Amino acid sequence: MKIAIHNGTGLNEKSIKYCEANGLNYITVDAYSADIIEYLKNENVTHFLWHFNHNLPEDILMARNVLYSLGSCDIKVYPDFNTGWYFDDKVAEKYILEAIDAPVVKSWPFYHKDTAMKWLRDEAEYPIVAKLRRGAGSYNVVLLKNFRQAKKYCNKMFSSGLSPAPKILADVSTKLKVSRKRGDVLNRLKRLPNFVKYMTHARKQFPKEKGYVYFQEFIAGADCDYRIVVVGDRAWGSMRKVRENDFRASGAGMSYEDPTLIPEFLVKVAFDIQKRLKAQSMSFDFVLDKEGNPHIVEISYCFGFDGGDGSFYWNRELELVHEDFTLEELILEQFLKDHNNN
Repeated sequence: MKIAIHNGTGLNEKSIKYCEANGLNYITVDAYSADIIEYLKNENVTHFLWHFNHNLPEDILMARNVLYSLGSCDIKVYPDFNTGWYFDDKVAEKYILEAIDAPVVKSWPFYHKDTAMKWLRDEAEYPIVAKLRRGAGSYNVVLLKNFRQAKKYCNKMFSSGLSPAPKILADVSTKLKVSRKRGDVLNRLKRLPNFVKYMTHARKQFPKEKGYVYFQEFIAGADCDYRIVVVGDRAWGSMRKVRENDFRASGAGMSYEDPTLIPEFLVKVAFDIQKRLKAQSMSFDFVLDKEGNPHIVEISYCFGFDGGDGSFYWNRELELVHEDFTLEELILEQFLKDHNNN
């Protein structure tokens, strides 16, 4: 076994440290290089990991091309096709979740302005949620309260469009709140120059989203959502309160990693959907309606937690186990385990 890891940040960086700590045979590579396929083949690599990032334009542009092409060389990859093809595309998520009969929130994409306007005028029940295909952390998610607001949004999306990258100082008050909760305000300030450089690059390089609109049903009365993550035979979760005078929970910094706050049936649903997706890892953001029915609003193979590492998990028998773990290590361990058993 020989592992290749893209020399980047996040899971890539943590996977390198894991390999070093456990004496695994690995190399780091520049996955952007023109000869990456030939290089990995010549190096007799058996496993390739690239945690590609939704905020890096170059990753979104070409990461999947490399990852899925490697399947033709019998090199095992993370994320694989079933796990990553719909990543950071909320419209694609809608289609795949409907295809496997998952409880996805009602959604309406439109690709022609006249069709969208007719639906907004004659059929839409306000308020409705408008989202871009791309983006995370509640950026570019707005609540349209009436036809006038919806018409304005629709006109924008079928003309100049909207950038999927957040503004440099977007949601700064929430970021500070999260930092205070974690006790790492100083560390965040130290990272600020790099963050500004990172976001400036994204806003310059990402093309504007336009030529479509994507609406979701607004689930009234929900004061929180639930994030359930599945990796292998383990599931982990958190309850996230919505922002004050808002309807969004993602990125709000009010996440509670307490298993008593998480409905157990959501864990079962998450396990079932992950199996039907054949995904190596997956996070599910659930909202419950007034009758207690679950609705998936977003999914993602990669994810973050306000609370850091986990201290509990459920197995597939829904037994709750209190045990500290590092999520990134579980992903890599499961990736190697799955393919070594094949």
